[in-house]
Amino acid sequence: MKCRIKIHLDGRTETVYCESGAVLLEVLYQNGYNIYGPCGGRGSCGKCLVKIIGAQSDSKLRLACRTEVTGDLELELIPQQELKILAEDRGQDFRVDPYIKLETIYLAPPKIDDQRDYLSRINSMLGTRTAVPSALRSLSALEQQTDLSVVTAGDKIIDICSAKTPPPAYGIAVDIGTTTLVMYLIDLVSGEEVGVYACANPQSRFGGDVITRIDHAINQPHGTAKLADALVNALNTGISQLCDQHSLTREQIYHAVLVGNTVMLHTLLGVNPGSIAHAPYVPFFTDALELAAKDLNLAMNPDGIVELLPAVSSYVGADIIADLLVTDFNCDGWKLLVDIGTNGEIVLGNKDQIFACSAAAGPAFEGARIAFGMSGMPGAVASYRITNQNQIEYETIGGREPVGICGSGLVDIIAALYTNGWLTPTGAFENREELVEYREQPAYQIIPNYDIFLTQRDVREYQLAAGAVAAGIRILIQESGIELADVDRVYLAGGFGNYINPESAAALGLIPKELLARVEKIGNGAGAGAKRWLLDRSAKAEALELKRRIKYIELSARADFQEYFTDAMFFPEY
Repeated sequence: MKCRIKIHLDGRTETVYCESGAVLLEVLYQNGYNIYGPCGGRGSCGKCLVKIIGAQSDSKLRLACRTEVTGDLELELIPQQELKILAEDRGQDFRVDPYIKLETIYLAPPKIDDQRDYLSRINSMLGTRTAVPSALRSLSALEQQTDLSVVTAGDKIIDICSAKTPPPAYGIAVDIGTTTLVMYLIDLVSGEEVGVYACANPQSRFGGDVITRIDHAINQPHGTAKLADALVNALNTGISQLCDQHSLTREQIYHAVLVGNTVMLHTLLGVNPGSIAHAPYVPFFTDALELAAKDLNLAMNPDGIVELLPAVSSYVGADIIADLLVTDFNCDGWKLLVDIGTNGEIVLGNKDQIFACSAAAGPAFEGARIAFGMSGMPGAVASYRITNQNQIEYETIGGREPVGICGSGLVDIIAALYTNGWLTPTGAFENREELVEYREQPAYQIIPNYDIFLTQRDVREYQLAAGAVAAGIRILIQESGIELADVDRVYLAGGFGNYINPESAAALGLIPKELLARVEKIGNGAGAGAKRWLLDRSAKAEALELKRRIKYIELSARADFQEYFTDAMFFPEY
């Protein structure tokens, strides 16, 4: 039986249809509605709320993932605000010596005593060895012109045209994050960054973290293919928009460099990531890969080159190698890199040795499993403090009216409560009359007159996430045989690292207090590393050498991890 669903959103009304028995969340996704559901439809996050309206419904909120459509429905969707996405980095200048080259050459006219074919003569001038068929077809169409513009990828020719109308040559550097996707359009001749495209990672509809997405790949029909399609479609949308904005054709994009965690890169290629979730946690590939664009159905030059940076392990991905390409781990001093999201990747090293580990931070820093948690959207409380006069000061993303709490706000709120005596070192609320009860647990109303609460369970979720990261840092310090005082720089990477208040993180022990003065935020280091690989051929050799030098520490195999983790659950003295 066909069911009709009337949907009200942002002042407009639309109607969609589905079969009786369909799950409402899936129906909304299939019809292009962006519903926040970080648990992947398991019913555990409580975020995919819709308002069912009508005479019999009493206008109650329902979880879309737990609502079965058995008849006609009328509902109101809560508007999904635009996600705040970190695209900025430190603005480093990179050497411009790309893998893709645009060369202009002049071929001497053929002679009866020199009957070498055209390709052989081009190869002898450029040091190339072969050409793709489309380049040969273009050469034949030039009717023996001798002034040529040739696009090469290493020793391969991928395009040929007249030097009178040389093609622009562009590349894209892409950071595929678990939550967001950022794409940079780069002029491969000048090295200039021409444009940026950013969006939410469309895989979020299948789950807010890599574990729920692995579960989707394993247990849902065509699960891996759906994850791949979501990413490829998003990439193609970004390419199309960048081309339109800058009056380019897709054929003028010859190179794409992509970074991401190991699960993202597996699913991009349609490779089931199931082995990553189970001991011994072995992925199907971690090496750098070079592919043809047409093999991924990317909307760029079909003979263009797509490269994936190498990863270290199942849970230390290519995005971390990209971070290392724009930080200094080739010097005498010890450096610490911390990239915190749904997974916390930690790297400690210098020119002689590098150690890395991954801490299962969970989704707390992304807003999931927090009662009023949300992603970095307008209205999310992103910074928070309690003044000496006991006044509340806060900022929301976009300056909007507060509607929830994002990751940086969560850290600030808990730090403010702890340093002002609302929380004990164990993370328990002090018995204060100002506390309220929310969902049968003690809670703190973060802003007067706004029904946004931090609950005792939220504090515990934070402690679990932060404790894993802090324990990982301590284990790498121990493994390296150094002291905290030997670390001369702490790099904070990624969106959470960029927006977090280091003072709040140190107050709670997420970052060791001894290292607070040495913190440097690098913004979207993964995107910057992808740009460097795109522009500078030497970056590839450096990345492969970094991968070779890294000793990966599997925390789950460490007998002392639980001890460090338990200690890190306690807040430090202040």
